Amino acid sequence: MRLPEKRTPPRSRFLTAALVHLGLGLASLSVSSGCSYRVVSPPARMINLESAKTASRGETVVGAHAAGYAAIFNPGALVASAGVRRGVTESLEVDADASWAHVSYESSGDNAQPFANIDRNIYAARLGTKVAVAKWAALMAGAGGGYAPAGGGFAALDAGAAFSYPNCWVVPFGNATVFGSQPIGAKQVDFRSNDGALVASDKADFTYGFGLAAGVEVPLDHARCREGRTSTRFQLGVGTQTMIPGHDAVTMTTTTTGDTTTTETKDQRYGVIGLAAGFEVPF
Repeated sequence: MRLPEKRTPPRSRFLTAALVHLGLGLASLSVSSGCSYRVVSPPARMINLESAKTASRGETVVGAHAAGYAAIFNPGALVASAGVRRGVTESLEVDADASWAHVSYESSGDNAQPFANIDRNIYAARLGTKVAVAKWAALMAGAGGGYAPAGGGFAALDAGAAFSYPNCWVVPFGNATVFGSQPIGAKQVDFRSNDGALVASDKADFTYGFGLAAGVEVPLDHARCREGRTSTRFQLGVGTQTMIPGHDAVTMTTTTTGDTTTTETKDQRYGVIGLAAGFEVPF
């Protein structure tokens, strides 16, 4: 006889939700068919404000970006990154960036507690390149990795394309990327209720996904822009990330009338959306 599944109590839902947003090596809470406890491997690039414009030959462009992500019923994530671009030719640049993310969480109610014993920070770095195939289109690719204290290390590859309308006033842009991320030294994450009882456990596996972004880039040095060089610029956009874990199930523990039974849940896709802003200066 099959035992009915027991609904996850609200306090466990808050416990699970605090571990994951944007994947980033932690766990995720599904809202489409109940709670699903997952540990995923994240992308190396966490903010993607990219127009088709590449740094000109010999230019060095440094910048900083920040983003805030959210999802319905899930916690948020704050992300910050700093990077540098170097123009190799008029249509080819190489770039490097480092990122930090923190899964934000706010308790709600008497039984909702943050996880005091789980580090919710994620650190990543990436090397990449972008090549302009037209004034309005560019291809990009990169490789990187990082470490999440709660979930372990990871290595990731990504590729994508960026499109924009070049001008020296307001440049609208859009881009799309795909990524694959492989955990390295993955750690098991145990999800526990406030009384210490084990609710679920999981370990990161290969994760793949995609991202979409759109926004505007505002050149601030019009004379430099008209010369075809990179202007000091401000960027503002909105982005989404979808992560798909490669494994099929997560171990769940459910207590019913004194008995403990193990069940399996199917994979879920985890989608987040957020706002990002950046500022870049050429040298």
